[in-house]
Amino acid sequence: MKRSTASNVAIALAVFSWPLVCYGAMSQLGDYAPSTPNEVIVASRHRSFSILVVGLLCWVSSIWLSGYGFSGAKVRSSIAFAGCLSLPLVAIVGLWS
Repeated sequence: MKRSTASNVAIALAVFSWPLVCYGAMSQLGDYAPSTPNEVIVASRHRSFSILVVGLLCWVSSIWLSGYGFSGAKVRSSIAFAGCLSLPLVAIVGLWS
């Protein structure tokens, strides 16, 4: 893969990974109604965990591809890397403010 293509894919994966990670993590929070069948609860947790894992794999792949493509496309690789780190940092700073 060309390094500039790797940087473009890294940007796309960075943008794609955060909604998956957020949905996968947030959908595991909360309690179900007492009348909810156990099978529904287990299926919902499996689905949200699968989405979380796919999001984390996209995130790690984006970081790896941004490092791989850095020598060929420094600006785009830096944007992808910043995209992977900016959302958690903004969230942490926002929670502490």
